[in-house]
Amino acid sequence: MTDGSLRPAATHLRTLCFIQYGDRILLLQRRYPPNQGLYNAPGGKIERDEDPYEACLREVHEETGIRLRKARLRAILTVISRTTGAQWILFVFVGDRPPGSPDPVATDEGALRWVPLSEVPLLPVPADIPLILPHLFTPDPGILIGKIHAEEDVLVDYELHNA
Repeated sequence: MTDGSLRPAATHLRTLCFIQYGDRILLLQRRYPPNQGLYNAPGGKIERDEDPYEACLREVHEETGIRLRKARLRAILTVISRTTGAQWILFVFVGDRPPGSPDPVATDEGALRWVPLSEVPLLPVPADIPLILPHLFTPDPGILIGKIHAEEDVLVDYELHNA
């Protein structure tokens, strides 16, 4: 909502894809903002004329060298900055490392690492990751829907429910 003198805050459409290989997932330690220095799933902007699924597959290939055969949508998160009013709509996918695929290739985006799921909470990760990981790798076919409020990159509160 605006009073006419302020421009509406930006909305950013993004994807994340957690690639599983046995009991491990592939994480990227980001070299650049947002989340610089933190471990996160590969992903990025949804480009013009792309849907979230296409963007997910493209971003995974660009950031890891892996060509996923398919990915499953597991969550849609809205992250709202109380500081700027901007919001990010995150389409969160999971995929399996294709059999015979080459090892991931590090790119300019950051270093890649296969991390056991049980060790993810021990790493510096964005605050939403520990909230959503339990849902992403369950057999429950539902999609997690969430709204997360942050202030200066600190999680303030959140609401999550299964759709």
